[in-house]
Amino acid sequence: MPPVLKTSRLVLRPFEASDDRAAFGWFGDADVMRFTPTGPDKTIEDTRARLANYRKHQDAHGFSKWIILDAISGDPIGDSGLLVLEEYGWIDLGFRLAKQHWGKGLATEAAAAWVQAAFQELNFARLGAFAHPENMASSRVLKKVGFHPAKLDQVMGMDAIVYFLEASDHPVNPLASSEIRFQGDNLR
Repeated sequence: MPPVLKTSRLVLRPFEASDDRAAFGWFGDADVMRFTPTGPDKTIEDTRARLANYRKHQDAHGFSKWIILDAISGDPIGDSGLLVLEEYGWIDLGFRLAKQHWGKGLATEAAAAWVQAAFQELNFARLGAFAHPENMASSRVLKKVGFHPAKLDQVMGMDAIVYFLEASDHPVNPLASSEIRFQGDNLR
């Protein structure tokens, strides 16, 4: 059984090749990808390559960026997850939603689920994250789930505020639903 992360409104699971068309809806959107170092995907092939890289990361580490599905409809609405950023020395939390799902607290819900899974299920000591200085929405989400700004830096060629969250500073997140659970046999 593949790993699954569930909240009261969301289901997160690893990307499958068949998710490419739906994912191109947000990966190809210039507004959604405005503060992403690589910018929007120009073609569906770009998205397919991105998803293939996420699946390779999943196979290597047991976690990656995963697709976010609406828990009721099953519709794909974005992605969130953890990536090992070896060149920077941290495991990075990221999240992104299709525009029609902005402003509903869903990014915070997905981020809180990953924070809880990272510290309680995967036993990480620390998480990192970064946001463009003008990306106030992402900065708010990171602060809501407990991250603290640490420094200004260049990350993947982009000016960024780098955030960290230590496991020792993170009690069970009150924003995380008690229904959140990490299921699966292939953890790390």
